[in-house]
Amino acid sequence: MQNKSLVLGSLVLLIVVFVGLAFFYKGNEAVKDEKEVLSKSDLLTRDYSIKFGDNKKNISVVEFVDPECESCALFHPILRKLYKDYHEDIQLVVKYIPNHKNSKFAIKLLEASREQNKYEEVLSIIFEKQPLWAQHDNEKPELLWDFLAQIDGLDMNKLKEDFKNPEIDEIINTDKNDAQELGVRGTPTIFVNGKRLTTLSQKDLFDLVEAEIYK
Repeated sequence: MQNKSLVLGSLVLLIVVFVGLAFFYKGNEAVKDEKEVLSKSDLLTRDYSIKFGDNKKNISVVEFVDPECESCALFHPILRKLYKDYHEDIQLVVKYIPNHKNSKFAIKLLEASREQNKYEEVLSIIFEKQPLWAQHDNEKPELLWDFLAQIDGLDMNKLKEDFKNPEIDEIINTDKNDAQELGVRGTPTIFVNGKRLTTLSQKDLFDLVEAEIYK
């Protein structure tokens, strides 16, 4: 009986030590990653990057996004809620990774819409209608022209002209290179003051942002 208790106690101790080491390792890796990202902080926000928020608390929330990415569409309402709750405290920055067949098409629409101050409306439509225009093996990006025509005040002729701006290709390529330098592969990937969001959940995102606001 004593031997059984001893074995059980040793097993529990080993589990505790293993879990502790795992947390320690994870913490060290997070610190190492943050230092590396901050050493390249100029890659997180470019002069041309679109930005939202008053940023009174100097908190930068950078999202690498792909408008054809399903996870990005699912996470978009969470970022909208974050912005709604904390727009005075943070600056939300959007950067791109064109990982899918029609990503560049959608990004060009987004960047062209900036000329008419309709970026948020266009982004919402792109994500809302994603199941219709971005079905796997049945993509129909041209449908986006019709969907976007529903936005009040959006001049479609101007949008089509601005869509051709070659500077947008430069933005896409620069963001893609920045992502590679920062070790970003998938989307959405989010950084809060250089700290990478390691678990894609509303709670983890809000915890990370609130830790910066109230520290």
